[in-house]
Amino acid sequence: MDNKYNHIAIALGGVCQSAILVPSLANTGQCDLPLYDISLKSIFNISPQSTEDVFDGTENIKNGLQFLTQLLNNSQEKVEVMRYILGTLGVTSKLIKNESALAKISNRLERIQSLYGIINNETLSNHRDEISYSLAGIYSDIISPLTSKIRVTGKVEYLQNTLIQARVRSALFASVRSAILWYQVGGNRLQLLFSRKSIINAADNILQQMQNNG
Repeated sequence: MDNKYNHIAIALGGVCQSAILVPSLANTGQCDLPLYDISLKSIFNISPQSTEDVFDGTENIKNGLQFLTQLLNNSQEKVEVMRYILGTLGVTSKLIKNESALAKISNRLERIQSLYGIINNETLSNHRDEISYSLAGIYSDIISPLTSKIRVTGKVEYLQNTLIQARVRSALFASVRSAILWYQVGGNRLQLLFSRKSIINAADNILQQMQNNG
């Protein structure tokens, strides 16, 4: 994991994996709950020992890494998700420069943890909706106002459902959390244009390692 682009690929994989939940929720009212839970847990993992620790191991962002390689290979089917990804990267660029906002987010995350304890699979299976509403509140109150709102498109019946709204905002929050990680490990937007091959190769290598270990 010493290669810089391995860390960049992992972080971007996290951004993608959370972002792909948004159109699923907005268009069907549902999403892959195990992936959703991985996203939620990553938000609370603010003192990881390594890049992959944010997601409790690279195997937990396999879907995100696969999506990332498709995206960077100029897949024309990923335009909608790309809009959410670029939106979260944009708001994150504002957030990481705002110490006051970061402190407020940290305080509110600590408050949630004080209510529910360690955010793990058991906690989420029992309190997923309540935690989603709390995270959505942080996103709406602190993150969203930093820049122009990320416009979510989908079916009205789902977009007007308060629980779906909360899950969409929580997924966007998780995408922002991974984007923070991306900036921390040296990510920048120019790499999406000029270092695509390096990122794709890193993601493919990580996926191949998973397959070999599996």
